[in-house]
Amino acid sequence: MNKKKIVPSFDGKSFYMNGEPFKIISGDIHYFRIHQADWDKRLDLAVDFGLNTVQTYAPWSLHEPKENVYDFEGMLDLELFLQKCDEHGLKVLFRPSPYICSEFDLGGLPAWLLNKDGLKIRTHEEKYMAAVRRYYNNLIPRFLPYLSTNGGPIIAVAVENEYGNYATDREYIAKTARLLREGGVDVPLYNTEGSESAKYFAYGGVEGGFTGLNYRALGGVADKYASIKESTLKNMPLFIGEFWAGRSSHCGEPFSRRNPKETSDGYKEALELGANVNFYMFSGGTNFAFMGGALNGFSYTPREGAKPRYMPFVTSYDVDALVYEDGSVGEKYYLCREELDKYLGRAPRPRIPFPHPVQKMSVSLTEKADFFENIDALTAKTVESVYPLKMEDMGQSYGLVMYTQKADTVFSGLTVTGVKDRATVFVNGEYTASFMRERGVSSDKYEVKNDGGNGRIKIDGSGKGYTFDVIAENLGRICFGCEMMGEKKGIEYIVNDLRVLVNCTNRSIPLDDISGLKWKDNDPKCFKRRMPVFLKGSFDAKAGVDTYVYTKEFGHGYVWINGFNLGRYDVAGPQFTLYVPGALLKEKDNEIVVLDLSPTSDTATVELIDKHILDGDAEEMA
Repeated sequence: MNKKKIVPSFDGKSFYMNGEPFKIISGDIHYFRIHQADWDKRLDLAVDFGLNTVQTYAPWSLHEPKENVYDFEGMLDLELFLQKCDEHGLKVLFRPSPYICSEFDLGGLPAWLLNKDGLKIRTHEEKYMAAVRRYYNNLIPRFLPYLSTNGGPIIAVAVENEYGNYATDREYIAKTARLLREGGVDVPLYNTEGSESAKYFAYGGVEGGFTGLNYRALGGVADKYASIKESTLKNMPLFIGEFWAGRSSHCGEPFSRRNPKETSDGYKEALELGANVNFYMFSGGTNFAFMGGALNGFSYTPREGAKPRYMPFVTSYDVDALVYEDGSVGEKYYLCREELDKYLGRAPRPRIPFPHPVQKMSVSLTEKADFFENIDALTAKTVESVYPLKMEDMGQSYGLVMYTQKADTVFSGLTVTGVKDRATVFVNGEYTASFMRERGVSSDKYEVKNDGGNGRIKIDGSGKGYTFDVIAENLGRICFGCEMMGEKKGIEYIVNDLRVLVNCTNRSIPLDDISGLKWKDNDPKCFKRRMPVFLKGSFDAKAGVDTYVYTKEFGHGYVWINGFNLGRYDVAGPQFTLYVPGALLKEKDNEIVVLDLSPTSDTATVELIDKHILDGDAEEMA
């Protein structure tokens, strides 16, 4: 970089760079949610808007997917992203975990932590801190050269995230901050907290650092700030660490867009109050593969009589940001840009649209691979046990687990207990029922019900010799609150006529390698309702041009383009397309694979369309 070293500082009124006042004008852009070929485009938009700073997390779960196994390549090339921020003249607010929330699976904590006896996440307990320390020993040297004090763009480094909303372990925050300092981090440390109460700031704050407010971008910042300024933030400038311009979506509930004018009015108020503002999010992105998390509580749009429940997030992380998931912009971007220009005294700029080329085509799915016929190719590990094992017990974090148990007879019925998060039951190789954690049920011919996460099926069997297969799927670990600690995935028991079955064959199916599938011609006449199947097609395209896979004709599953997992889809909506970055496409011989875990039609084609459908009609997930 060979740039001038900058020493950031702050007092009760302002931030400074080498003693000169500096207004933070920032927005979140997450490198790990955007294909690396599109980073420059998103950063170009940040510069056009008028940002001088970008905020980003670093997700521990992606950078250390298995204990002592690290990944900083491709979309996870943190150093390249920091270099590109620097090339665009943008400072960086860096949030290096351990916990990020961000509607991510387990809040960005690696799932393998859950399989360590006695380890308590997000505490100063030594087993957890030892894991954080080892991770930081690998992570810190990667971003240390990019600190502003070393001539780089990073002007502040965060310690945890919204910890005051989680627990009261001040020793944990102090120890985490100490690890950063001992690793050589000499720029200011900071944290952000929800603005509901001053008490949160007391537990999450970093000694000697500064704290930001997080709140919905609808104005009222003066009132929120005044209530905590004198008690907690006396020696800090006003920093809005997360100015929520939109929000994430849960599967099975309506997608809600926020009024652009209300957002720009709130931004104007914050600027006029003298705030340093960071948009969350400035640019949307995608929870590719299995990265989406979940919450336990009430829907954003609760139905009458609704009770708290498990709610997974959709694959899209568009979140109605100023820059959408696919890199296009709308009214909100321009209105907020105009408010910033007025605040900075800049001349008005014309609204020149940013081109966003897209393409569409119809692809025939000419081949298929039945799930059960290919079970050996899909299985990474098989373990025999007395009772079913959880996904994490087999060293697995994402995807599916299949449990197989046998019984001589079936009388009054079958119960699958402790479903986390979706279980599909097959009896003697035939689809029987599916269950969502703590709620929805589905069956074509049996009487079924969900009793607090226990799926009950009324079966009056006759004859002898029954095989029960249960496919359990991780739909996203809870990412916020104390429920995070109980997020091991799978089932607990299969119960036949009140008797717990023993002797279980557990198959680990992480879906990270589907290259071994044996394909055959797809004959729609042989369609088997609700029986999981892979479908494949090939197509030509315009390389580098975005498109969207239309998924509403399918049930529930995943889509791969040229081996890249685009993420999960579900007919419950509201998201009915999966975003395909143009960088994934070639001119010739592109391959699309659809895994439909619950097909309801004999669809033999898939449409790639030229618009993103994020706000389709939603129905509660079954």
